[in-house]
Amino acid sequence: MSKIPTPVKPVDPARNTSTVLGPMSEQSTVQMNLQNEKCFWNDTEFSQGDQIISDGKCYECSYGRWVEVDD
Repeated sequence: MSKIPTPVKPVDPARNTSTVLGPMSEQSTVQMNLQNEKCFWNDTEFSQGDQIISDGKCYECSYGRWVEVDD
């Protein structure tokens, strides 16, 4: 069962938003000290693995950063 992404508004530069990355390759480097880092989108906190959708793009919280994923 897949998760349903949470709809969010576009990034507001005046609010706290974690780094947003483009699509990742299947191989990537992970910093384990970031394993439990939360992600933020316009001051709203999200946990590891949470997905959001904004402007038609889906992102997943991964180690404190938003990674674009195919929805």
